[in-house]
Amino acid sequence: MKMKKIYYLLVSTIILLSSCNEKWAEYYSGSSNTEENMNMTIVEYLSAHPEYSKFTEMLTKTGLYSELSKDQQITIWVADNAAMDVSGITDTDTLRMKYHMNYLPFLRTDLKDGLRILSLNGIYFQITVKGDSVFANSSQVIKSIRLKDGVIHQISSLMKSRVNIYDYLKSLGDDYSMIRDTIFKYSVERFDKANSIPVSVDKTGNTVYDSVFYVYNPIFETVKFNSEFSQFTIFLPSNNVINDCFQTLQSTYTSMGKTVALSDSLLAWTWIKQAMFYNGQISDFSATDLSSAYNCKWRTTVQQLDLANPLAMSNGVVYNITKLKIPNNVIITRIKSLVEYWEYQDVDKMYPSTDDLYTFTGISGNPSVFTADATPKPTILPNYVVLQVTGDENSNDEFSVEFPPLERYVNPIDGKYHVRVLQVPTGEYNLYMGFQSSGHPYVFVYFNGIQIGTEIQASLSTPWNYDRVTETDPLTKKWDGLGGLVGVVNVTKDDGTSGMASFKIKVKWSRNDPAGTKRMRIYHWALKPTANNY
Repeated sequence: MKMKKIYYLLVSTIILLSSCNEKWAEYYSGSSNTEENMNMTIVEYLSAHPEYSKFTEMLTKTGLYSELSKDQQITIWVADNAAMDVSGITDTDTLRMKYHMNYLPFLRTDLKDGLRILSLNGIYFQITVKGDSVFANSSQVIKSIRLKDGVIHQISSLMKSRVNIYDYLKSLGDDYSMIRDTIFKYSVERFDKANSIPVSVDKTGNTVYDSVFYVYNPIFETVKFNSEFSQFTIFLPSNNVINDCFQTLQSTYTSMGKTVALSDSLLAWTWIKQAMFYNGQISDFSATDLSSAYNCKWRTTVQQLDLANPLAMSNGVVYNITKLKIPNNVIITRIKSLVEYWEYQDVDKMYPSTDDLYTFTGISGNPSVFTADATPKPTILPNYVVLQVTGDENSNDEFSVEFPPLERYVNPIDGKYHVRVLQVPTGEYNLYMGFQSSGHPYVFVYFNGIQIGTEIQASLSTPWNYDRVTETDPLTKKWDGLGGLVGVVNVTKDDGTSGMASFKIKVKWSRNDPAGTKRMRIYHWALKPTANNY
């Protein structure tokens, strides 16, 4: 009885193993009649299948056929003759053929979505699973065969060897020379002592090496975009895109009464370089802001990419930029002007007269310019100069002054100072102001008719006395600061679109300081873009 149980157990085991073998063969070949193929080597299998003869012939021409008979496990990604005919491969393209070979047997079950496989040419390709279909890069895996010394996967088309991002950027043509040269001018070749082999000693006793060198670039400290062990996304600007970007920047500066200085250009270039590198592969652009490897914000509603034509690399993906803008909060540190510029009348009528620009309400006597205290920088500005207006002590009517942003300039016709109205980029700013604080009354501040500052006690020297606080000159620490924070304002166009626009600030008397009189002495205003001002 015991022997009979053992007999039935052995029979059951044999049947089970036979069934598993059949399932294994069926899984890898798509047929149940493939057990013989599993006992073949890769060389024997390719020899027995003439539909792969052109692939095998190309392995011979490129000197790779001998790899198939080495004592090793290997995976071959083979294309049939029809696919080879349209591949465009040449007889000397060893690198591309190496791209279709890798050590270790990767079974069909190993081909998981996102798997990156290192080929014999040192470059990775990526496995993607879409439903029941498996792809090596963009080539579909048609069938898979498990053999004695490895695995063969037939793919729908011969893959193109993807280049490393570093090599791709370095090989860019003249249309991309500006960004190419900016990145690679920092690359240096360094001696790799650890991997160099000592071969002799010279006459002075110094070791002579069979030297190994490697390329170093400061960008590698944050984004090692030459590595095959990480994935990156690159936003790439052409020369035309960069030139258009700087032309827009110059136009913006002109409207603000400024010119693009060297420091501004360097700041813009730094942002462009740092905004083009991202960790990982990005395919989802639904978010408004993307953070680069340097924590630069890429606003998808402002910047534009060619999303329809991504360039797949061995270690990531490259998107070409079609429109590029330096964010306002990056390039604009501050916009600042003095209120006393009211005094400069535009006599040649090239611009509207300031008589029409300032609105004085409820004042007693005429507005005037008052020379106040000495400054910490007498070589630049001997004294603070303020706009002075006085109100009627016995009146309860509104006492205020409203003014636009003005730029002072020297007219070449008469050599005198004149002013013109500024425009600034639309968006959100922090508004700062300064007064001669001593004895100054409490005030309200309005921006484009909207009340921003309520009951500001401008008699407090900190922060309201001139521009002596907030981001001041680092040497004097009480010069050319932003002044006191009034609040957050928005510069908008009448039609609600972005671009350039002007604005008006109104300072309205509220009540006197106990030690003061009904008199306002206004020094300056300043705008600083917020993080929301892109």
